[in-house]
Amino acid sequence: MPSALGLNLSSLSKVLGLRGLQNPENQKMFSKFSTISQNELMGNGNFLAQAYTILAGLNVVIQSLSSTELMASQLNALGGAHQPRGATPVMFEQFGAILEEVLAEELGSSFNAEAKQAWKNGITALVAGISKTLKNPEDLVDPQTKLSGHQIRDVQRTWENIRGNRNAIVSAIFIKLFKETPRVQKYFTKFASVPLGSLTGDAEFNKQVALVADRLDTIISAMDDKLQLLGNINYMRYTHAARSIPRGAWEDFGRLLMDSLGANGVSSDDMDSWKGALNVFVNGISPKN
Repeated sequence: MPSALGLNLSSLSKVLGLRGLQNPENQKMFSKFSTISQNELMGNGNFLAQAYTILAGLNVVIQSLSSTELMASQLNALGGAHQPRGATPVMFEQFGAILEEVLAEELGSSFNAEAKQAWKNGITALVAGISKTLKNPEDLVDPQTKLSGHQIRDVQRTWENIRGNRNAIVSAIFIKLFKETPRVQKYFTKFASVPLGSLTGDAEFNKQVALVADRLDTIISAMDDKLQLLGNINYMRYTHAARSIPRGAWEDFGRLLMDSLGANGVSSDDMDSWKGALNVFVNGISPKN
């Protein structure tokens, strides 16, 4: 079967059977043919199916080279699929070296110095990318949201513990923010001229506090739904565009929220997840120029 690699299924079987699986530890990762002798591999259907799967995977990766987002997604998928099997970066490095050798043998004179260097660079980058994603699926960062499942779980879990007090938290953040940077209060026309000490008794201020607290609650509650998360962030960006609130104000709000989380007993590990999530929120609502 021809491929974007210029190899066929037989050639890839050669990579795996004659060289890639000479190390018994590598073969143990493939339960369906882990006990098959080297001499019998070429006639084993499960082995050939795995060879085809790898060939197809390499083709998909190569076809994704023009898109950083697609490439990141493919590398995440490959790393996530191989992590449970106990694959290591060294194994991928060995496979990359073997693939280079077979390319040279199969492509002959067309595999000139320029092509060899291009493939070498590509394989090195590919191996490095996959190696970085050899982790639990929960720790893989989504290329679109820039968040991992682990970060999302941390944020949602800790928010659940304090969400009942969210209005008071947001109110305190606003007052600290306006005290630090008085001009930020001017973006809220309905209470722009209310003295700082009178804000907590102002109906419009409290209405805004409840709105922000509920919006934050909505965003966090839906973080595990990628489309909903991206939609909520885009909605925030769209609805605040007319106010032209500077990015610095959003960053300050995030900083003060982090301070509040720490004061409410959120652990340092969970705070790291919150920091990542708030960076995503701020970058989505008010992108850097």
